[in-house]
Amino acid sequence: MEILLKILMMLLSLIPFKLQMFFGMLLGRVLYKLLEKRRKVVICNISKCFPDLNKEEINSVVKSNFIRLGQAIFEICNSYHWSDRKFLKKIKNLDEFKKKIQAIQNSKNLLLVPHTGNLDFVVRAPSPYLKVNGMQKSAENKLWDKVMTKGRGKFVNKIFLPNEGRSLLKTLNKGESVLYLPDQDYGFKKSIFVDFFDHKALTVIFPFLLVKRTNCKVFLLTLVKEGNAYLADLEELKLKGEKLEEDLKVINTAIENFARVNKSDYYWIHRRFKNRPDGEESFYPEDALR
Repeated sequence: MEILLKILMMLLSLIPFKLQMFFGMLLGRVLYKLLEKRRKVVICNISKCFPDLNKEEINSVVKSNFIRLGQAIFEICNSYHWSDRKFLKKIKNLDEFKKKIQAIQNSKNLLLVPHTGNLDFVVRAPSPYLKVNGMQKSAENKLWDKVMTKGRGKFVNKIFLPNEGRSLLKTLNKGESVLYLPDQDYGFKKSIFVDFFDHKALTVIFPFLLVKRTNCKVFLLTLVKEGNAYLADLEELKLKGEKLEEDLKVINTAIENFARVNKSDYYWIHRRFKNRPDGEESFYPEDALR
């Protein structure tokens, strides 16, 4: 099965890009119809985070978000099978982005990445110019976990599991760059509530600890589809490693700003507000919870 899945992904990566995005659009519309519970989560997230939008506007964002999720399936295939040359041709501001990456090559760097459906495509962006390492949570499906890990291994130097935080810290301290995704609800352990779109959201404290213990630089890494190409960016975030909530607020604000501008791309399908402070009602309708 693993070989068949890899062959399928390779074949999907060979489809001309415009056709990929067309098929992805159709797939996204199908997912919108089929994934009822996840659709309710997306609607709830958009409604709560953008209270000024009316029902029609919310529905438009939700549909476009599912279209991007459908297209992301092809982008993930591309991230595992495209050559560096083919990948870099899709970055329309490559010269500017390359300069930003080359400027941080000889320093400790924590590259924070907002969750998007095409995550693998995003994290590949700096790899042709910068040796990057990353942390990933194991997928529930063992087959996909194996394929995903091998695929990412083509452009991520070392991949750490969540229980290997010390090894990741040591790698960062050696002067290497590390990728980390700070914007999911990982539960109460080692997380605190910090504002995100004016709502309390459990936010993992790990990035703060890395800054405090390594004095590394912190950047927000993004890659946004624009037409048939992408805009890549590396924005430095001023974390000091002194005040926990202050630093985590800087991270959440940066991701919030990204999500405001790129509503269709952000990973609204995740229950970002799953856990609530004591006494606060559930963020999501009961029939949208697992």
